[in-house]
Amino acid sequence: MIRSNTKRERAKIRELAHDYQSKGFRVSIAPKGKALPPFLRQFEFLPDLIATSKGKSYVVEVSSRDTAERLRELSRVVEAIEDKQGWEFILVMTNPRTPEAMPVLDTALTLEDLQAPLAQVKSLATISADSGHKYDHAVLLAAWAVIEAALRMYLYDNKPKKQGRSPRSLVRDAVMYGFITASEGRFLDSVAELRNSIAHGAVTVTVSEVILNKVLSLCDSLARDLGRNDA
Repeated sequence: MIRSNTKRERAKIRELAHDYQSKGFRVSIAPKGKALPPFLRQFEFLPDLIATSKGKSYVVEVSSRDTAERLRELSRVVEAIEDKQGWEFILVMTNPRTPEAMPVLDTALTLEDLQAPLAQVKSLATISADSGHKYDHAVLLAAWAVIEAALRMYLYDNKPKKQGRSPRSLVRDAVMYGFITASEGRFLDSVAELRNSIAHGAVTVTVSEVILNKVLSLCDSLARDLGRNDA
């Protein structure tokens, strides 16, 4: 699980290190040996960056589309990190994002419109789990569709000119207006990249159970939470 970073990834790591340091975190780039927290030393895993503070610490992995194979190697590491109190794993994708114009719906969505797709996502997730997770790619793609539809409904139903905004802008706006937290926004940003990789042919990428469960939980929350629309 040890690999060399691309030029783009190295630049992003330096940028992230500066950002965390400016926020008061103690930063270690490419830590190894005793610089690694004990719970990570059991793995053949050298994170790109660790940022620590008294309240919260992050293990950061920077990847790009040409290293998407890396994603399927991380599931056990992510689980170990998420099990530690005060620690969080962050995947940062560096591939260039090309804004894509989204079709504008003829009619506005409602929460009722999301219930049937949500039920389908849950049924598919159960089928996939029962079959040894053979259909997790399909679950992720279907769940993302519901998440994106819900956010577009909350944010843009009364602003038709903004309905065509890219998924990246959608997530950013959702954080800005308080429909999702900053942490959820970072997570969805990484999931969007994973979703795009799968949708565009990265068929060997494995979706970790931790990531998929988070996606399903957020999908359910956004498709059911009436309170989010009152912000």
